[in-house]
Amino acid sequence: MQLYLAPLQGYTEFLFRNAYARHFKGIDKTIAPFLPSGLGQTVKHQRIKDLWKEHNGLMPVDPQILGKSAPEIVPVAKYLFNYGYDTMNINMGCPIPAIRAKMRGSGILAYPEMVEMLLEKLFIELQNKISLKIRLGNESADEIKQLIPVINQFPIKELIIHPRVGTQMYEGNVDLESFSWCIENAKAPLVYSGDIFDLETFRKLQTQFPRIDKWMIGRGLLFSPFLPEILKRNDCGWVKNELNRFWEFHEDLEQQILTYRDRPKNQLNKLKEYWRYFSQAFQDSEYHFYQISRATDFDGFHTIVNKIKEKGEWRAGLTDTDHFNFVKSL
Repeated sequence: MQLYLAPLQGYTEFLFRNAYARHFKGIDKTIAPFLPSGLGQTVKHQRIKDLWKEHNGLMPVDPQILGKSAPEIVPVAKYLFNYGYDTMNINMGCPIPAIRAKMRGSGILAYPEMVEMLLEKLFIELQNKISLKIRLGNESADEIKQLIPVINQFPIKELIIHPRVGTQMYEGNVDLESFSWCIENAKAPLVYSGDIFDLETFRKLQTQFPRIDKWMIGRGLLFSPFLPEILKRNDCGWVKNELNRFWEFHEDLEQQILTYRDRPKNQLNKLKEYWRYFSQAFQDSEYHFYQISRATDFDGFHTIVNKIKEKGEWRAGLTDTDHFNFVKSL
């Protein structure tokens, strides 16, 4: 079994990946947050800062590119290949409305002819191995039945599927029936991605999809950084005895943010963003996050965090209701 870290824009950049790798185990590979494609043949090295070799020695990482046409994607992909990244992931799953409206991310999934044209040109012009991260469609899960025959024409390294459509964002249930159809009809190796928040859910998915041995974890890891180890150990009872690892990781992450981000206000706001997720691992999560969100400086932030460290009660995982309420609060 292999576990992948999902590309969460604004959260799983190298500063998070490195802090995480120093304190937790269980992740075999990560897909980096997407690089926007562009027009023109010149790619500045600063543009791929998140993928600089000096930033990525602790966790295997594949780059991801967001784009809808070969002229946008090819120059960046070639630059990455020459820099040493032999695999490139194409983002066809981002559900953000502004991106979908431009036929990028999951927006391109409604146009299988565009997908076919893009992949045909990429496989002609690039040496990179290509993986795809997709959803079941943009507006309807019926779209996947038009997409899979197109994708099957190409030697895709991996097909990472989040079993929702783009218009759902992260609301509603994952469509496991449609994912099962993909297992039966897709030629590329599949990776399941979506709503893995606790051991019980994961066990059910393993039972339902015994042919899947690669799983992608995103928000579940931010809710509880212990989750990959819990899944690989098939046990969660040990976590409360090792909570010091979370706090050591938190200190490391804070140091990374202080080192690589400018201005105290930006640094503090970044930590608050992470606590929108971290707070969910504790009882009374809404209260904890409300207190943290009101901190106006690092002294106030540290006072609140230290209280959580001293008195906060860790909980095993999110229930479906917790997840629903959290998504609604975003």
